[in-house]
Amino acid sequence: MDMQIKRALEAVMTKGAKYADIRSSDSSNTTITQKNGKIEDMTTGNSFAVGIRVLYKGSWGFASTNDMSSLLGVADTAFRIAKSIQAANNNKDIVLADAKTVDMTIEPNYKTNIQDVSIDERVGFIRDGYKGATGASPEIKSVQISYSDSYAKKIFANTEGSYITSSPQYFRYYVFSNARRGNRIEQSYDRCASFSGIDELMQKDPAKIAVSSSNKALMLLDAELPPSGMMSAILHPEVGGVFVHEAVGHASEGDHAQRESIFTSKLGEKLGSEKLNIVDDSTFFGKHGSYKYDDEGVRSKKTQIFKNGVLESYLHSRETAGFMGVASTGNCRAQSPEFMPIVRMSNTYFDKGDMEQDEMIEGVKKGIYMAGFKGGQVDTTGGTFTFAVEHGYLIENGKKTKLVKDCAMSSHILDVLKNIDGVGNKLYVDSLGYCGKDGQMVAVCDGGPYLRVNNILVGGQK
Repeated sequence: MDMQIKRALEAVMTKGAKYADIRSSDSSNTTITQKNGKIEDMTTGNSFAVGIRVLYKGSWGFASTNDMSSLLGVADTAFRIAKSIQAANNNKDIVLADAKTVDMTIEPNYKTNIQDVSIDERVGFIRDGYKGATGASPEIKSVQISYSDSYAKKIFANTEGSYITSSPQYFRYYVFSNARRGNRIEQSYDRCASFSGIDELMQKDPAKIAVSSSNKALMLLDAELPPSGMMSAILHPEVGGVFVHEAVGHASEGDHAQRESIFTSKLGEKLGSEKLNIVDDSTFFGKHGSYKYDDEGVRSKKTQIFKNGVLESYLHSRETAGFMGVASTGNCRAQSPEFMPIVRMSNTYFDKGDMEQDEMIEGVKKGIYMAGFKGGQVDTTGGTFTFAVEHGYLIENGKKTKLVKDCAMSSHILDVLKNIDGVGNKLYVDSLGYCGKDGQMVAVCDGGPYLRVNNILVGGQK
């Protein structure tokens, strides 16, 4: 494979390419799904993909294949695409920010190798979860559980001399519980996923994850509908994490900021309160969005997006960094070798402050505590957002009172950043998921401490 990659890179440079890189992945995958105690699907398989990206003057060409023997032809296709786009559009030259040449093998460091976990053991994770979820209460009427894992050999190589090999392993475990009391039905979920090895799932215990899912569904059976209006809100780290990812993270991605977002041309400006500190950190060990090198071979790093309310940095690929005359932040990622890498977040979160959670709540005369994200929409150009929240508690005279469900919060992104007046002193970066952008999904994580925000519009049904 080494010689095939070398020949393909040399071939496109001989034709006149300015730069090229190749990514490949040879992976083995297992997926198991269960509904109400019965295994509905179990699949195992192998997949291979290799993609080549070619820069010719001011245009990119990209092509991929599942057949390594066709790499030379695919490289030629990528080059011809780039040349055709350049001829049609006469794009200005693309400048790539400098990147250190890296030649290394990233050695795996897993206590338990997923390859050594039998299918029976993996099915056991499902059975343990089902037993835990249904054992929580007779009111749990339906449980769905999905488990998947993968291990792969990956290669990155470019025409600047970098050659990086790695062997990442990954698992995902999701539990959905439905509770019913009379005609009332509520659903909730819990999950665990990581690139840090299957031991994390064993340590957290599939049964406990499932019990947590069921307990949240049962809790919602007793919840009331919330009031509406402007009020103070205490945001659980999951809710604050979704806000920082969707409303701040996307707007700070270099390709968006280069075109148009609420943060365009605002570097160095004070846009939030003194208590506002926001970070994207792909080096955060064991988190769902962590990695050592991005898909351009750039070392991962911790990037300070906001510091004391001031917009300090965007998130960059080598291209967006080169356009703005700065260094790449190592945030260029792709769903797989079959996709072009683009600017993406990793682990994005509010950094911690100095307040106790109880202290934040005591400072609210009338407000709401919000937890459990359900969905929403954000306009990173206009700056508005609406998020639906699973549940929460009313806050009256400094104390949590009634349990509520199905509430929403709406505001302008910049107003929220300015109105954060309380930041918790403990950090929770545990809200994992997948982020969609330009037709691609990548693993991410978000979170932060508990936050207190003044004057936010809460939408309920009362």
